[in-house]
Amino acid sequence: MNRLLKFILPTVAILLIFGVLLINKSNNDIFEENIIAPELQYNLLNLNPDVEYVGDEECVLCHSEIFNTFKQTGMGRSFYPPSKESIIEDYIQNNHVFDQKSNLHYQMVLKEGEFFQMEYRLDEKGQRVHELARKVDYIIGSGNHGRTYLTRENGFLYEMPVTWYSDKGIWDLSPGYRSTNYRFSRPIVQGCMNCHNSYADYIQYSGNRYSDVPHGIGCERCHGPGELHIEKRYNVKFAKSENEVIDSTIVNPKHLSLELQIDVCRQCHLQGEIRVLKDGRKDTDFRPGMRLNDVKSVYISDKLSSGDFRVASHGARISLSVCFLKSGGKLVCTTCHNPHEPVQWLSRNFFNEKCLTCHEMATLSPTNQTADHEPSGDCVACHMRQGATSDILHVNFTDHWIRKEIKTLLKADVDSLRRHNESNALVLKDFFEEKDSAAEIRLGIAYLQYFEEAQRPRKYLDHAISLLTSGLRSNTRHESGLYNLGKAYLHLDRLNEALLQFQKLVNFAPKNALAYLLLGQVLNSLGRLDEAVDVFRTSLNIFSENAIALTNLGNVYSQLGKPTMALNSYKNAMKVQPAYVLAHDSVGELYAYTLQDIETASKHFRKALDLDPDYVRALHNLGNINMSTGSDIKAMKYFERVIEIDPRFAAAYGNLAIIHFLLGQNEEAIRYLRKVLEINPQDVGAKSMLKQLGVPNGAY
Repeated sequence: MNRLLKFILPTVAILLIFGVLLINKSNNDIFEENIIAPELQYNLLNLNPDVEYVGDEECVLCHSEIFNTFKQTGMGRSFYPPSKESIIEDYIQNNHVFDQKSNLHYQMVLKEGEFFQMEYRLDEKGQRVHELARKVDYIIGSGNHGRTYLTRENGFLYEMPVTWYSDKGIWDLSPGYRSTNYRFSRPIVQGCMNCHNSYADYIQYSGNRYSDVPHGIGCERCHGPGELHIEKRYNVKFAKSENEVIDSTIVNPKHLSLELQIDVCRQCHLQGEIRVLKDGRKDTDFRPGMRLNDVKSVYISDKLSSGDFRVASHGARISLSVCFLKSGGKLVCTTCHNPHEPVQWLSRNFFNEKCLTCHEMATLSPTNQTADHEPSGDCVACHMRQGATSDILHVNFTDHWIRKEIKTLLKADVDSLRRHNESNALVLKDFFEEKDSAAEIRLGIAYLQYFEEAQRPRKYLDHAISLLTSGLRSNTRHESGLYNLGKAYLHLDRLNEALLQFQKLVNFAPKNALAYLLLGQVLNSLGRLDEAVDVFRTSLNIFSENAIALTNLGNVYSQLGKPTMALNSYKNAMKVQPAYVLAHDSVGELYAYTLQDIETASKHFRKALDLDPDYVRALHNLGNINMSTGSDIKAMKYFERVIEIDPRFAAAYGNLAIIHFLLGQNEEAIRYLRKVLEINPQDVGAKSMLKQLGVPNGAY
């Protein structure tokens, strides 16, 4: 059996899945030239990538009033460690959540000044048969609408399964967990971190490991890195010029062109369905004063219903508004929102008055007798939908698509809307409508990421391959294009085609640790084990603390008959990520099937199940151990649990057939053997056993 893990770097987005609409008119046509300083974007000194971020502490020395109010906004309180002083949740009475789909309970606990999420499962007698506690290390979210919690393991950050929803004052599953309970393993990748926080020190190729994590979105996310501005303040390099109109060492967004102003906001408030970085770019490459699409492309649903809106879709929804389209780019986010002041300080009337700066009361639908066009009228209530978003339950947000008339959505409408979205094929469209030579590649990557998010239908994968193949013809050295085409072929087990892509990639990108990781997987699957060892070791020389690469290397050593080297790799994997289930299971398999140490093997399989009670490989391995020692009834329970979790696990059906055969229960044995052949019609062992049981060839 090929025991090598298929490694797929998690897609961006980890906490929220967003979607927005696209207008027919290109956004680039909306904005006028900046009449203050049209050449400003080229003169901003802190756009230089060598200029460093200095942190908020430097800003407060000169801008204390603005700093203090900003730190009370949702952005300023976006990311922080938990504390007893900041508790808004119920840790005493209503602190329990049950996920019926996974049959797992969660209890939120405050113990000796630390916060935990406790996972457990009950048997039919109400006794706990599984229990796992993970410490809360960070909180994402100001608490205005909710709080989500992160746990840390050796610098790797993961989202936790339960969120506090402030609007309703309840605990419930975290965004995205209702369809798939990731438990404590959903990685906080760069895209998630960088929209909920200031730029963190991400460790390249780690997926979700950070050497340092700031506490909250800071001043420099909207004003750019402040190193030169601080130096100028202390007159280290700069002397004030009498002719100076603006300070080019820092970005004041009001001096930017209108398009660049709104891109400062869009860096986090234009999520789309999928975001794809330009080749060679990193999330942290974006700095205020740049165009967002210099760094990434944003893909949105081409045919999303007008009733559907998502949490971080403001940047696209406002673009649909007639107010926005007719403003000539004058309507931007800061028209209504002062980013330095908490929105909860402002009354609804404050925002209604913003509408009246453009709309004269006397001209507003004079023939519409039902409209409340009085000075005391509520513009927002009538023209901007309020309610729960389609991606996160229990929150109340304002849809920023301003419309003349908005139909009230009943619960039946919302349910129908969701069914419609789930049943219809998603068509992705580039929000910025770019037509460069690599546009096909980025769109192909977007479809691949969409496919990978929840193993969506294969048509998205096929479409991704078609786009990537076409785009790579004219961009033969496109690093992320080759990497993602190789991944797409791996999904289909088209190993030779995947091999070609990864070999091309490492030839001109010899420092890409993830490319070597997947190349090693392909070589192992092709039986080229010695080459696989060299490639995995190359990947680990670039980034040594990858538990997946270490476990894969151990698996190849095991196949080569080198148990000592295999065991060393597994131990290193468990040192890097102590909760990495596959490493524990792989150690168990080495002890069980190679070293013939059943007792030690069982301990490791049970450790794997302590971390994940539904991990089918460990369950199956414990079934094998019990079967080999004559404990057939115990073995049957393990195998039955395996097929309950994974009905396509053929080996478990085969073992159940053997046990029933040994017990003289031939009809049951035949039934399980037929299940094996449903999954794998070419299974020789199942056919042979059926023949032994007297089943003719044509009756399989």
